[in-house]
Amino acid sequence: MNNSTAELTRWEWQVVALAAVAQSAALVSKLAVHGNASQTELLASVNPLLALNPSSESDIYPNLGHLNLGLRTLDDMFSQGRSSENASLVRYTLGMLLIRNKLDTNSAMQSNIRDRLQSIQPLLLVPENATPWRMAETEKTDEQLRQEQTFEQLATLYQDTISTLSHRIQVHGQVDYLQNDYVSNRVRSLLLAGIRSAVLWHQLGGRRWRLILYRKRVQETSSALRRRLLTSV
Repeated sequence: MNNSTAELTRWEWQVVALAAVAQSAALVSKLAVHGNASQTELLASVNPLLALNPSSESDIYPNLGHLNLGLRTLDDMFSQGRSSENASLVRYTLGMLLIRNKLDTNSAMQSNIRDRLQSIQPLLLVPENATPWRMAETEKTDEQLRQEQTFEQLATLYQDTISTLSHRIQVHGQVDYLQNDYVSNRVRSLLLAGIRSAVLWHQLGGRRWRLILYRKRVQETSSALRRRLLTSV
């Protein structure tokens, strides 16, 4: 399977979209607990939010290999032997699916989000040191500063829109990290992106009640997609 041009069934794309939600949840947890996360995985989760006029699912998720974390997280969530440490990931994932429902009934907010996303540039991979949240503004390159601006714009958009809905996702982690703009901006960006992937999941036929009915099938599909990605490398 080619990571960039894979021909997947509608069901498989549905699982990919759900995996993107799960990856956002996993990265939120990593940032909240550890203060950092893989930039490649972060960009693969957030940039689909900025694909405003896609012609196909592959335009939204151009490299499935960068969603391996989400597929693995989904596999773990739906496996019979899932660990208690997945509880927060399940809560974040279900929270984003629930907020999608709330957003679906608010057309004005949908239009506002879409209009403001038009002026935000996609993220690019830029070099970072091991502890980027400790860098002073004067130490950052122009590319890093543009990156921070994008995350700040997305975080502000999340606060102005999604945060005003009745249901809010409570993120738990290290207080020092959550109070840091570097981390908090990325967390809010990921939540907004996860909700966007939840929208696509729903458009492809995904429903929360079916997660129980098709639990085994979701787990088997996510596991199979991971194996196919590994063998295509």
